Order: sequence, then C-alpha cells, then structure tokens
Amino acid sequence: MRQPDKTNHQPVIIAGMHRSGTSLTAAILEKAGVNVGNELLEANTGNPQGYFEDKDFLSLHQEILISQGLSAEGWTTLGRVDVPQQFWAQAMALCDRRTSQHTLWGWKEPRTTLFLEFWAGLLPDAQFIFPYRVPWEVIDSLFVRGDPAFHRHPNFAAEVWIAYNQAVLDFCQRHPSQTFLFNCDVLKTDENQFVNGIAEKLELSLSAPTETLFQADVMHAQVSDTHRPALLASHCPQALEVYQALEAQAELPSQSPPLDIAALTAAADHPDWVLQDWFTASRAQGIAAKMAPMQVELQKIHAELHKTQIELQQTQAQLMEAQAQADHWQTITQAMEANRLWQLRNAWVGLKGALGLRKE
Repeated sequence: MRQPDKTNHQPVIIAGMHRSGTSLTAAILEKAGVNVGNELLEANTGNPQGYFEDKDFLSLHQEILISQGLSAEGWTTLGRVDVPQQFWAQAMALCDRRTSQHTLWGWKEPRTTLFLEFWAGLLPDAQFIFPYRVPWEVIDSLFVRGDPAFHRHPNFAAEVWIAYNQAVLDFCQRHPSQTFLFNCDVLKTDENQFVNGIAEKLELSLSAPTETLFQADVMHAQVSDTHRPALLASHCPQALEVYQALEAQAELPSQSPPLDIAALTAAADHPDWVLQDWFTASRAQGIAAKMAPMQVELQKIHAELHKTQIELQQTQAQLMEAQAQADHWQTITQAMEANRLWQLRNAWVGLKGALGLRKE
C-alpha cells in the first residue's frame, strides 16, 4: 500500500465508540492546534454543539461499510472491517490532500474504530486518541437519541459498545507508543491536563485551550444514579469487564472510585428495582394517554392559526390592491385638476382678449 507524502506532517486520528466524547475531544484538539477538517458535519439535535466530523472521511467509511453489507451508521459487533482495495486510492488521495494543506491535521469519526489497522498501515506516523465512557451512559445516550437500530433489540447497544471498545483495547496493546486512551470524564474537570498528557506522550505540538468547552447539560450522566448500571452488571457482565480493562490501560482513567462489580451485581437483585422499569414504562404510557387530548387540541389550535394566517395574508393582499386603486384614481384626479386649470387659464385669456377688443 503506497504511503502518502507526510514529510514534516503529523496526522492525529480520533476514534472510539459513538456517544463517548469523541466530538468534545475533537473540539478541544481543534482549539489546541489540530486541523480536524474544513467541511464538518453540521450540528443537530443529536449533537447541538457540533460533531467536528470530517465529511470526507465520514463518507468514505460509510461507503466501505455499505460495500460490505453493513450498517452505514457502523452498528456492528465486528471489531474490525476489512477495506476492499477499490477504496485504497480514494483513501490515499484524501490523506495526500490533507497533508498538503496542514502540518498538524487529522479527523474524528467513530466508525474509524472499525478500520484502525487499515489507517495505521496507510499512515504509519499517525497518532490515535481514544476516549471511552461507562457503558450505561453510552447506551442511555443512544436510547435517548432514538437510533432505530436499537428499537427492537436494545441489547444490541451493549454488544456494539463491547465490540468497539474491545477493538480499541486490542489496538492500544499492539501500538502502545501511538495511542492515547482516556476516560472522557476527565474532560469535565481538567481539559488542560488532557491536552498536556497527549502532547507529552505523543510528542505533539499543542496549545493549552484558553476556554473550557465542556458543557454539563450536553453530556448527561443521570443514568449513573439509577439502577441501570446494576442491571448491566447482572445481565451483561462482559461490558463491565471491558470497561475495567479500559480503566487499567488508560493514560487518564476515571477520577471516580473503581467499579465494584460484585456490589453492582448484588444490587441488581434489590427488591425495590425489580418492577422499576415496568413502573416507569407504564407511567410514561399513562402520561402519554393524558397528553393525547391536549395534543389533539393543540393540533386544532395550529390549524386555526394557519387558517387565520392565510386570511390575514388575503386581507393584506386586498388592502394592497385597494391602495393601488386609490393611488391610480388620485393620479387621474390630479391630472384632471391640472387639465381643468389649464382650461380656465385659456378661457380667461380669451375673455381678456374679448374685453380688450370691445374697449377699442
């Protein structure tokens, strides 16, 4: 595989499981001096602060996934996806273009996690940065966002989390000098420590951010205070085992106390939680049923408002037409008045002439 020109240029690749702080990581590194792309994915309700996601790399990854019969979103339990040779030239051209434009450059795209060895082979000098997050917060974020892939198979979210993070772990073990693994929780308290840690280990020329980018209302963690971590520990222990392995290997692990899996598993059998989800779901259905008449009434109000707006537009159009007609008749009247004065003047001149003739 041909290597792109990279003299005096340094690629930085940000990957990891979706909803694990990759966007915030990219935003901080951009402020620190890494060009993460010129045309980025637009912000939306799923990520109001922006994705900081290079559209070209995103499109390339989606094309590769689709060519393999996989979800374009990257929802798969495969830890590694092979890149068909037909995409190599496109990838190399993309890297050559970025290398020619910037000295310190890179991209953020979670699907990159599925192609780590491909990119490591294409860009042997690349440095890889991996944020990770406790599984229940990621799963909750996916559920709240409403990704269709998990509507009928909620457990699939945990399986995807395991596959992505196990791929990250394996890659970090194979390439320890080129990787920086950290718990995204550290971004909540000390972004400078994060940037300085990366600069030191990966020998990157970065500038400490002058402003804090983390916003508490964006990265929700309320689910951590519920019984769901205990349910995950009881019914999907592999997720917690992978999380513990991430913590053990990370350059910046969580600043919270270590997980006690035994305590979480025991807590899952707490009698107060046995029917909690049943209660919560039924209560949500009850609230929805009570809101249904209000939604119907609101739709009626919207319809009436729309009708009123149309009538107002029609009235405004009629007023404009009436004003135009009034202006037209005013112009005609003015013309008539001007013409009448001219007629009177001519009559007066004629009268004076007649009187003059009689006087003589």
